[in-house]
Formats: sequence, structure tokens, C-alpha cells
Amino acid sequence: MTEKKLKSKPGIKPFTKAFWALSRVRQEAFLKNLYDLSPQNKALFAMRLGKDTTKVLKDLKKAVYKETCNRIGKFRKLRLAKINEILRNADRYALPMHQQIELKSEVWQGMIAFIMSKRSLPDRYQVAAARHLDQYLKMMSDHILEKSEVEERMEADKTLLLKIFEKDAYLPHVEEVYIKWFV
Repeated sequence: MTEKKLKSKPGIKPFTKAFWALSRVRQEAFLKNLYDLSPQNKALFAMRLGKDTTKVLKDLKKAVYKETCNRIGKFRKLRLAKINEILRNADRYALPMHQQIELKSEVWQGMIAFIMSKRSLPDRYQVAAARHLDQYLKMMSDHILEKSEVEERMEADKTLLLKIFEKDAYLPHVEEVYIKWFV
């Protein structure tokens, strides 16, 4: 038996050494090129170096609105993959948990608004909206420290869901989540 020596995959270490070996001017040019490469990089720079998460949250909320409520009356489909990508970006940018909860709230409310605006849609949209609602409620109960704030938000969400159900909307998956959390 011959043993093959496994080559380890190169990590970030050689690149950091090479970066620090560059002159200050070249380091700045390299960072500028990274910054200009994509909108995700710009958001990442703003998050990590700018210490201001409100602009990134605002941009993510705008993207959620574009993929949910803005599609009402214009398109017949939601792009669930795009919505999930927006939520992954919130994780990738390391948004604080209260901002991720706020973004998740925008997602489920926008998805339900879209579903209610159409007569017949595939069941997967309602399943996805119910899943996001359940995740939102779980995040809220697990990560918000103030019990009064959790109760306040839960009560507001409960009344919103009751208003939706009063409109004779057929949302069995969302109703299951409602029953799980509020009954």
C-alpha cells in the first residue's frame, strides 16, 4: 500500500501575507477594486468598516419589497430563491439579530400580501410564507431579551393575522403556524 500525501487546500493565509507585502498605495488600490466589484462587497465594507447597519438594512428591505409587494399586479410569480438569497445576505453581512428579525417580518408580510392579491397560486408560496412566519416568531421568542417587547410584538402580529383571516383568505399553512404560536 502506498500512502498518498494529501495536499492541503490553500487558505487565506498566503493571500493575507501577499496583501501585507504590498505597498500602502497598492493595498488601497486593491481594496478599492474589491469595493467596486459588486454591490454585495459595498454592503460588506459598509457593515464591517463603517459600523452603520441601517443603510444595509434599508437596502435589504427595499430588495424584499421589490420581490414581494412590488410584484403585486405586475407578475404572477414570486421568486422564492431571490427572497432566500436576500435573507442569506443578511446573515452574511452579520446584521444584528433585531434587524434580521425586522427583515424576516417584512418577508412574511410581503409574501402574504402577494398571495392575497392573487386568486390561485401554487401551494409552495403559502408554504414558504408560513415557514418564514414560523422562523420569524421563533427568532423573536429566542433572541429578544425583553419579555414585554416579545409580548408586544406577538400581540401585534396576532392581530394582524386575525385581520388577514377575517378577510376570508384561504391560508391553511399560515393558520397552522398561527395555531402553533397563538392558540
